[in-house]
Amino acid sequence: MVKVSPRAVAYGLACVAAAALASDLLWMPIQVSDSLGELLTAQDSSSAWASLVDGFHTRPYLRPLRIAQIKLLFDLSRGKYYWEVFRGFHALLMVAAVLLFARALRVSTAIDLGAAAFALVVLVGLHTFRGTVSEAFPINHFLEIAAFCLLTLNLARSHGGRWIDAAALAVFVAAALTLESGLLVWVVAASAWMVGWRGISQRGLVAMTVLVLVYAYFRFVYLATGVPTFSERSSGYLTSMLEPAELEARFGARPTLFYAYNVLASALSVLFSDPQGGMFESLRAWRGERPLAHIALPVVTSAATTILIVSAAARRIRTVNFDDTARFIVVFAALLCASAALSFAYTKDEIMSAAGAFYALAAFGACRDRLLTVMTAGRMAAVASILGLGLLVTGWSVRSAGVHYVLRSQAAKHQVDWLGQSDQWRRPGRSAMDAARNSLIQQLKDQSLAAEFPNPRLGPAWPTRIWMD
Repeated sequence: MVKVSPRAVAYGLACVAAAALASDLLWMPIQVSDSLGELLTAQDSSSAWASLVDGFHTRPYLRPLRIAQIKLLFDLSRGKYYWEVFRGFHALLMVAAVLLFARALRVSTAIDLGAAAFALVVLVGLHTFRGTVSEAFPINHFLEIAAFCLLTLNLARSHGGRWIDAAALAVFVAAALTLESGLLVWVVAASAWMVGWRGISQRGLVAMTVLVLVYAYFRFVYLATGVPTFSERSSGYLTSMLEPAELEARFGARPTLFYAYNVLASALSVLFSDPQGGMFESLRAWRGERPLAHIALPVVTSAATTILIVSAAARRIRTVNFDDTARFIVVFAALLCASAALSFAYTKDEIMSAAGAFYALAAFGACRDRLLTVMTAGRMAAVASILGLGLLVTGWSVRSAGVHYVLRSQAAKHQVDWLGQSDQWRRPGRSAMDAARNSLIQQLKDQSLAAEFPNPRLGPAWPTRIWMD
């Protein structure tokens, strides 16, 4: 009889979860909004290098590698395999993130395996993860940053060495030049080093800190790109979505108040799944504006999990026990604060996706801690704890199952969008560039409309009430 190790089973569970999500992603057409404009820009660019150079002069952002990646994949599409290349890259990136998450758990016992199963449904079920798979832009760079952060954690938990330091520096440069939230890689490296995970050496961390300072000088002094202002885009506030003009009228004289709200709302979003997008869905449900079922399950399961994490942290403070559970919680707390701070200008669930992944890591430690406690508890206390964890796992499993429904619904939405919105991108076609542009639009539209997949919105209404925004 072959004995299978708990670590192998944990990797198996991660592979099943990743494969299911990858399958859903490969069904999804390239979206019109946020993607078509980027693809047309990539078509006009002469090379990935030219896109990289141009990206250094985009205000108020500094995302040159983001633009270069899109151009590189566009060229790899060879003029006809756009869906396969961009959605394939999205699926591979998601698989990598899930496997990096599983590797960071370091499962070695049956108790670890049970906690890992719980952590996986938390990872997939949290609303911050949903945005990393339901949108593309046409590359989902928020998912990319989450993967970079998880890779950095794995490097920090390694045996170390010069190559590990070099890899950490390369990851930081790639992440920072992709999105502003790429700076979170430094937060992961620094907090991991502080708690005792020192695969990235002190010398490597110092070098990474120097790169942070170079980034700050290059962006804010040399290029003077500035930062986004709250009046550039709509943002959620309490129970409403405010347009830029409304934000300017309400907070123009006191922007600090709005910035503080965004930071607090972003942190609460990870801990309690409310607010989402800056709006308190629970208040909207209480006022009858939203289905109660839509927000009750996320809020209850997230609140219970956060209580579980806080309980595990408090137990370690009392017993002065600084084990891996404590380390996961500390690194998560550091990343949560940093991610929320980066959300000061506007709230967006996807910005918190890396913090959401590390929330699931903290949940793994807290669940393992509770399972170990059950082993030494009395019979009634053990039964109560097991039943409570069982209900919590069930709730998160329902939430994670909803991701598949959301992805299929998004696929149908993108297909409909191609029917009604592609013409606005067309040009008269009087030049070779215009002709190429129109040909690309038509090709993407034809690929989308030719896809055949089930539309879940044609089924019963209850999944929409529970899982859809």
